[in-house]
Amino acid sequence: MSVVDEKTSPSAASSDEHIVAVLGTQGGVRRIEAIQSVWGTKSKIILWISVALASYMYILDNGTNWAWGSYATIQFGHYQQFAAIQCATAILLAIGKPLFAKLTDAAGRAESIAVALFFYVIGYIVNATTPNMVGLGAGSCIWVLGFSGLQIALQIVIADITTLRWRPIISSLSTGGWYFINFYVNGLITDKLTAVGGLGWRWGYGIYAMCYIPALSPIIIILLWAQRRAKAQGIIRSEPEEARAPLGARVREFVADVDAVGLFFLAATLALLFLPIVLAGGSYATTTWHNHAIPAMMVIGGVVTFPIFIFWEVKMATHPVIPWRLLRNRTILAGCAINFFDFVSFYLTYGELYGFVSATTQWKISNLVYYSNAQSLSLTFFGLSWAVLAGIFKTGYKKALIVALAIRLFGVGLMFYARSHTNTAALVMTQIIQGMGGGVASVASQIGAQGAVPHQDVALATAALLLSAEVGGVVGTAAAGAIWVNRLPVEIAEHVPSLNSTQIASYVGAPTLVRLLTGDTYNAMVAAYSETMRMMLIPAIVVAIVPFFAAFFVKDFRLLEIQNAVEVKTLDGKRAQNAGESIAPQILAENEKV
Repeated sequence: MSVVDEKTSPSAASSDEHIVAVLGTQGGVRRIEAIQSVWGTKSKIILWISVALASYMYILDNGTNWAWGSYATIQFGHYQQFAAIQCATAILLAIGKPLFAKLTDAAGRAESIAVALFFYVIGYIVNATTPNMVGLGAGSCIWVLGFSGLQIALQIVIADITTLRWRPIISSLSTGGWYFINFYVNGLITDKLTAVGGLGWRWGYGIYAMCYIPALSPIIIILLWAQRRAKAQGIIRSEPEEARAPLGARVREFVADVDAVGLFFLAATLALLFLPIVLAGGSYATTTWHNHAIPAMMVIGGVVTFPIFIFWEVKMATHPVIPWRLLRNRTILAGCAINFFDFVSFYLTYGELYGFVSATTQWKISNLVYYSNAQSLSLTFFGLSWAVLAGIFKTGYKKALIVALAIRLFGVGLMFYARSHTNTAALVMTQIIQGMGGGVASVASQIGAQGAVPHQDVALATAALLLSAEVGGVVGTAAAGAIWVNRLPVEIAEHVPSLNSTQIASYVGAPTLVRLLTGDTYNAMVAAYSETMRMMLIPAIVVAIVPFFAAFFVKDFRLLEIQNAVEVKTLDGKRAQNAGESIAPQILAENEKV
């Protein structure tokens, strides 16, 4: 028996209504719309299982791979260089978003996931077999491109195959639902592999390299199979052999479709601007601002590569990395501002939080780990809860976004109290409240951006939001690290003047040493840490105000059974109908009121 219900007859498939040939729509978008007409119940079930499997592997990897890198650099005797590797992968994680967004549009969804799988496997094989830090860095850079690609490709596929009504639920489940399981599983896996006598960190990389193949292959196969079936039914028209361009021309067309030149200058700009910030300002900085190479890199990035990137995108690019029509879309601009400033604020409060609570509380190490994950659990729970309610009641998203960002702002403000009253209730509530607002805001801002653009632009709109978040994370992490390493020694010297510089450095580098102190010395040291945290919270709360006001500028729409609120069409690219009557006028009228 076929895994697809015969829901589309050949005659129906050959009608003009089912032929997807939208002017200006790239091949990857046309194909994913076309194959919506060949899905049956069984194939949909297989697809959802495939997406769930790929999502689980991605979430599991995200929660454990840092441990393999940490233990590897310690074994090689170069733990300080791990910060440089993390910095490079953070930049590539951001750059990978627009790269794979362009790839999904130009080549196709299945093809982009296959490329991500290739980077995953090769990167982890290099890491598992490397004899030194150079190989570890190279493998990590290769791996992170696959990680970034899968992250955005899964969100794009989910946006392709779900309507606005159900997309928030599926997206929340895929990105965070597995976290409730992995919250416990991550620790077990890490302990088994890194404990004395365990398999070792190399097996961590090796096992994951093997697991990704069966995890991602089903979703690639089912998407390619559906494309082939759509071609067989005539829904996707194959180009005749005699009409196909020469190989060189097709390569040039592909390079133009993905805007390879624009991506190169974007990558150069991000690396030159933000790599120096992290390297010189992080809590594990590998250089200082006195190194002439640091300002030189930033000048080149800001004065040379960035203007070239802008010129190319405006004057030369056929398919720009971020089309200017997106930059004129107030919902996309507001969404990017929300993501960027929210992540800057988040990492200002979270970047050094583990060190702060390590010094100022007497919690067990296991409780410190649970606390550091409390906000992630809260984000997942409340984001998914809102998604379910929004899907059931078909509500808009703007009011929820505004309220959520206000709650998040309140949570950041509450940390002013918690940092000077380091009791468990105050510290935990700050994480739960921030997670409550952040979880809803994350889901709502993404569904707003995806619904405010035509299907052709869904991938790039998603990439723009994720890119803004990643860049904001880099900036916030660098700022928090810079404040920590520059301000904490000053505060310790002021509050505990009896310590020499060597002793001060030891308390800055190892906050748990504070627990060994007693009496007035301990209280003075806690006050020093609290004052340093206050210095990070001031800019964090100021920055958190920006997303709240930016939310007022998004365009609202109800989450209905449509692909997006611009074209008002169903998942297969046809005009949306509701009980035989077009719902387009209703949506368009509502949009005009906003």
